[in-house]
This record gives sequence, structure tokens and C-alpha cells, in this order.
Amino acid sequence: MDSLHVIKSFLLLLLIIVSIDLPRTTSSNSEPKVITIDVSQAQKLLDSGYTFLDVRTVEEFEEGHVDSEKVFNVPYWLYSPQGQEINPNFLKHVSSLCNQTNHLVVGCKSGVRSLYATKVLVSSGFKNVKNMDGGYIAWVDKRFPVKVEHKELKYDEL
Repeated sequence: MDSLHVIKSFLLLLLIIVSIDLPRTTSSNSEPKVITIDVSQAQKLLDSGYTFLDVRTVEEFEEGHVDSEKVFNVPYWLYSPQGQEINPNFLKHVSSLCNQTNHLVVGCKSGVRSLYATKVLVSSGFKNVKNMDGGYIAWVDKRFPVKVEHKELKYDEL
């Protein structure tokens, strides 16, 4: 086999693996029903009083996030020496900030983490939760309002 054929075969296999592993927005009997909305719909809901739950890391959130009246940051994934893992306190932390009847829009960088997080919330009894498709990237692409958290620099960070 020539190297071009090997590369093509590898890319085809990779595409098959990725497509199988992608989360689905449809629901089956075993999966909770997740409603996914685009960023324009999300902005309208946030303007009407929904709370935005940003599930990116604290560092990502501080670099810039959706600017809305009610915004919380609770990371869904954490980074550890072993790699990326689900935040074991995610549901507990969200439950301490919101009740199960609050109206939430859940977002992340691209829409993948937020889909997983939304599934967890819906399956745990949260009633009014929407996943924001496209995440922060799509929000910024639409030039919707963003906010950057300013942190104080320590002398050794200068």
C-alpha cells in the first residue's frame, strides 16, 4: 500500500469512529429529551429572564463569556493529571445555585460539553433546560454581547 492510501484509510476510519461517538440530540427511551436551540434563540431567552449556565472551565469563562443578567459558571469537565474527567460535583453545585424549575440555557465552547451537561440536568429532574448549539464560538460569531472577567495580577505574574 502506498502512503496516500494508508492516510485515506486512516481518515475514513477516524471519521467513522468520531461519527459513532458524537452525542445525539434526539432522545430514546433510555436518554433524556434534550432541547437544543441556536444562539439567536438563546439570546432571546436570556433577554426574557433565563439564566445562562456556562459549563466551560473557570479559565475559559474568565477569558470571556456570554454577557447576560444571570450567568453562572459550573465546569462540567475538569482537568486532572490523568486527563479530562467529569466534574464529580457538577450536579451538586448546579443544584446549590438553581432549583429544578429555573429556566436555564446551558452553553460551553462549541456545544458538546453543554449537551452532555444538559442531559445530566434533565435526567436529574431539571424541567426547563435548553442546550445552546454552537456554544460560545457561535455566540461570538454573531457578535452578541460578551463579558471578560478581570482578575487582579499578583506581582510574580507581571
